[in-house]
Amino acid sequence: MSFLFFIIFSLNIFSFETERVKIFSNGNYHEVEVVKGEVIVRIPDNKKNEIIEKLKTLGYEEIKQLYRDFYLAKNKNNVSLNYYLSSFSNDNIEFYPNTIYRPLFTSFNDPHLSKQWYLNKVNLFYASDFEETKTTVTVAVVDTGVDYLHDDLRNVVMDTNTWTCFNYENGSLIKPCVATSHWHGTAVSGVISAERDNLKGIAGISKARIYSANVFYNSSLEDLSSTVSALISALSYISNTLIQQINGKLVINMSLGSDSDCDAPLQSVIDELYNKNIIIVAAAGNSYSQVSSPANCRNVVPVSATDESDKLAYFSNYGSAMLNGISAPGVNIFTTTKDNGYEKYNGTSFSAPIVSGVMALVWAKRPELKNYEVIDIVRKTARDVGSDGPDTKFGWGIVDAYKAVSFLEANLQTKGVNREILVYPNPFYPSRHKYVKFHIKNTEIYSGDRLMIYDFSGNFIAYVRYDGKDGFIWDGKNSSGAVVDTGLYVVYYKNDKNTAKSKFLLVR
Repeated sequence: MSFLFFIIFSLNIFSFETERVKIFSNGNYHEVEVVKGEVIVRIPDNKKNEIIEKLKTLGYEEIKQLYRDFYLAKNKNNVSLNYYLSSFSNDNIEFYPNTIYRPLFTSFNDPHLSKQWYLNKVNLFYASDFEETKTTVTVAVVDTGVDYLHDDLRNVVMDTNTWTCFNYENGSLIKPCVATSHWHGTAVSGVISAERDNLKGIAGISKARIYSANVFYNSSLEDLSSTVSALISALSYISNTLIQQINGKLVINMSLGSDSDCDAPLQSVIDELYNKNIIIVAAAGNSYSQVSSPANCRNVVPVSATDESDKLAYFSNYGSAMLNGISAPGVNIFTTTKDNGYEKYNGTSFSAPIVSGVMALVWAKRPELKNYEVIDIVRKTARDVGSDGPDTKFGWGIVDAYKAVSFLEANLQTKGVNREILVYPNPFYPSRHKYVKFHIKNTEIYSGDRLMIYDFSGNFIAYVRYDGKDGFIWDGKNSSGAVVDTGLYVVYYKNDKNTAKSKFLLVR
C-alpha cells in the first residue's frame, strides 16, 4: 500500500503536538490529524537491524513494538513527518502516520444529524458540554422572512403573536407575523437555531431566539430583489425599536449582498448598531470576487465559505475585507426549508449563520462581554487554514465552536479564578504523589459531574476521574494517555447547578 502525504498545519491540542496530513490513497485525497514526530513502521524480523538503524539516522531513536512487526517510532526532535517522506520512500520503509482518534459521540437526538457534516467541522458537539442551558441572545435574521410554522423553528422564532415583525415587502410592520413562502430566510434560521433534541429534523448551532426581518419585496418569487434603502430601514428599526424590546444581547445575520462598495448611509447605520453593542455578521458573497456589501462595511464580520476539505469554496468571495473576518462551511449545508422540509444548499449565505450561531454561543455564556470582545474570542480561537494568520481567503480561519466556548472556561484573564476547588497537593509532582486530588467546597459530587483540565492557553487536556462523593483524582496524563508537561493548569468543574474553577502547578 502506498501513501502520499502533505502536512497541512500543526496544533498543540494535547501535551503532544498534532498536525494535519493529507493522504493520497486508492486514488483519492483525504485529510487526517496525526501526532507530530511519530510514525508507525513495519519492521520485519529479517530486516529489523537494518530498518532500525535507518530510523535512528533520521532521528527516530525511541522505537517500541506495538503489535507483531509494527513499531511506534518517535523522533527525538519532534520533527514533522513531512521532512522524512522521501527518506522513508527511498529506503522502502513501510510507514503510517500515528493518527488521532476521538470519541464519536453526541447527545443530540435529531434524526437528520448525520447529514450535517459541518457540525463536526466546527466542533459543535464538544462545545455543547459547555453551552448554557438557556440563552439571552437573539439573532435578527435580515433576509426573506422565516417560516415560524416549521417544526424545527416554531419554538425558536420569537412569539409571532406578541412580536411585530419587520416586513418591508408590504411597506409596514406586521403583527402577528406571517409565514414566508420563500425558503432562504428559513434555511438561514435553521442553521442558527433549529431546535435540538426534539426528535425532529436537524440541530442548530445555538439556542438563540430568532427575530425575522424581511427586506425583500416579493418573497413569493424565486427571483428576489431588495434595495439598500430596504436594508437601511430594517437596520434602523432594529437600532431604534427592537433593541429596546428584547431582553439580552443581539446578533444581526445578513446572508445577502450586492457587488458594490459600502456606501455612507449603510455604513452610518451599521456604525450606530455596532456602537450600541450589537454584533453584525454578513456573508462574503458567491461570485468568486471581492467581498460584497454589506460584508465589506466597517464593523461587520465578513464570512467566506469552505468546503468539506477545508478549502475555499469555488464560489466564495475573498479579498482584503476578509482580514477582519472568518470562514465557515458553506457547501452541502443541510437545513430547514419551506413546507416543513429540509434541503442541502450551497453559499456563503449558510456560512454566515454558522458564525452567527457561534457568536451567540459565546455571548450566552458570558453576557457581560462587549461585542468586540466576543468577536475577538471567536476570531482568535478559529482554526487557522491557508496562510499563517489572517488572510484574504479565510480571514482568521474556520470558526471553532468548542475552542471559543472552552476558552471562556480556561482563560483566567476573562474570568477570575474562584477558590471553590481544593487542589492537593499543589504543586503536583506526579513522580512523588501519583495523583492530584480535587474537592469541591460545599458541594455533593455525583458520578455524572464533570471535572476538566486545561492548559494555560485554553487547550483541553483531559476529563478527570470521579473518585466518589469526596471529589476527583488525576494522574497527570491527557485524554490520549500521554503525560503532560510541567506548567500551570486550570481545573474546571461543572454540574447542572454549579461551576467552579481553580489553577494548580504540575512539575515533572
